[in-house]
Amino acid sequence: MVREHQVTEYMLPDMDSTFKLFAAHLRTVTSAWSYPRHSHPLFEVNLLLAGSQEMIVGGKRYVQQPGDFLLLRPEDVHESRALGTEPMTYYCLHFNVDEPVLRELLCRGEELLHTAESPLAAIIRPSLDKLITLTSDGAGAKLADKMRALSAVFELFAGLSEGLAEREAGAPGSRTNRIAAEIAAGLERSVEESEAGNAVTVEGFGGDGDDGGDGDRTRETVAAVTAGLGYSASSCNRIFRSVYGMSPRQYLSALKLKKAKLLLMEPELSVEAVSMRLGYKDIAHFSRQFKRWTGESPGKFRARFHI
Repeated sequence: MVREHQVTEYMLPDMDSTFKLFAAHLRTVTSAWSYPRHSHPLFEVNLLLAGSQEMIVGGKRYVQQPGDFLLLRPEDVHESRALGTEPMTYYCLHFNVDEPVLRELLCRGEELLHTAESPLAAIIRPSLDKLITLTSDGAGAKLADKMRALSAVFELFAGLSEGLAEREAGAPGSRTNRIAAEIAAGLERSVEESEAGNAVTVEGFGGDGDDGGDGDRTRETVAAVTAGLGYSASSCNRIFRSVYGMSPRQYLSALKLKKAKLLLMEPELSVEAVSMRLGYKDIAHFSRQFKRWTGESPGKFRARFHI
């Protein structure tokens, strides 16, 4: 009946994605400054604003001039130092995003250094400038400031998606990318089917470093998803990591953690009900695992969203 007199309709697709922004900072340093060799499980954008910077990534040397930026992938080993005799100013942000297509685009590119004149720099620089302004103004204490920062971050993601997709346009999809996408889709289905059936066969968050039987069950889920692809478990792990920047187990863990957070934000569901939907037989086990992953209990997490 609702559509009986409908002439036309336009709809946005349903969207369900999470991201985190870490340690975004604007910093001016002396010519003697350096940062030691390290790695982290995050994407990083490092934009040089003044001076000159040398960064070694995976043993390869890059020199940045003002306006140049480096786009690093998770676990890229890197170190940096100021060049020349003048002070150096740079803006750096670390982020994680679970959108599979964006992760694939970010991980696929071998070109880490983008000069100030590059097409990608032209696309994302306006959003970076907004973030720099918000950072230098000390924004973040007020809700409106946080919303402006989120808006700028989503602009950045849109720019990265657009610029990287244009660069990849016309390139044939490799078998590696197709295999990784199949694994990702299978893992996503396992999470949805687990919740829909209130299953206990795929228990907990799983993933690297989990306690008890969670890790075993996660390994079983990953093995079931990859079994029919014709590759060994180690090959599937290597292929998936090369495309998405994380292992299949870590990806499954992220999916389940996101699902747990979304369910906890539904006020009509008790923590016990959430734990049952996720396949836990014991609410204490769920609470312990959730705190292990997030640093806070399920009750404390949901209290931040409900008065």
